[in-house]
Amino acid sequence: MEDPRTLLERAAEQRLTCEVMPRSGLAWSKATVERVERGGVVVRSLAGGLVAGSDVRCWLRVDGVAYAFDASVVRTSVPVSDRSESGVMLGFIDRWEVATRGPGRLVVEVMPPTGGPVSLLGGALQLVDVEPQLWTVTTPADSPLIFVEGGSVRLRIALPDAAPMELSARVRRLTHTSGHLLYALQVQDVEAPERYADMLAAVRVAAGL
Repeated sequence: MEDPRTLLERAAEQRLTCEVMPRSGLAWSKATVERVERGGVVVRSLAGGLVAGSDVRCWLRVDGVAYAFDASVVRTSVPVSDRSESGVMLGFIDRWEVATRGPGRLVVEVMPPTGGPVSLLGGALQLVDVEPQLWTVTTPADSPLIFVEGGSVRLRIALPDAAPMELSARVRRLTHTSGHLLYALQVQDVEAPERYADMLAAVRVAAGL
């Protein structure tokens, strides 16, 4: 993979669109990559609402390849090319990764409060049922991954040709079965229900539900 700074500079030269979402939020907003500086990358926020000090997740496509990365909002009200001060400086860029896992492949993950994301497709943690408000997943009883009943997790759905969607969920119920643990994850407020419904359809097909 190319150096992230080189990719960001290329994105700035082409004024590419990126999508930004606060780590505590549920909806993506569009921005335009303006320039790369020593302290980070300046983007022109098209919707506003980003606050200095907040952590964000970003999604960007350069030369047909999708990338995702974490950043922090270092500064707001930054001057940009349209002579406004709608720019935002994103710094402390981390967890840069290729977001596309292959043509047509869907990524469905759960993100515990601590530790990295865990796939819900093809691993020890498996989807049993998916409804708009309730996801049911199972894992072997001896799995080191334990979710606390009543605790919070985040769910992530990523399509190859679109920005990922992250959802907040609560562990509503934990059931012990023969050799397995069954979790009922209650999805919280969804800000883009139509997009979510389309993604759920893809999840069901990928999981064979």
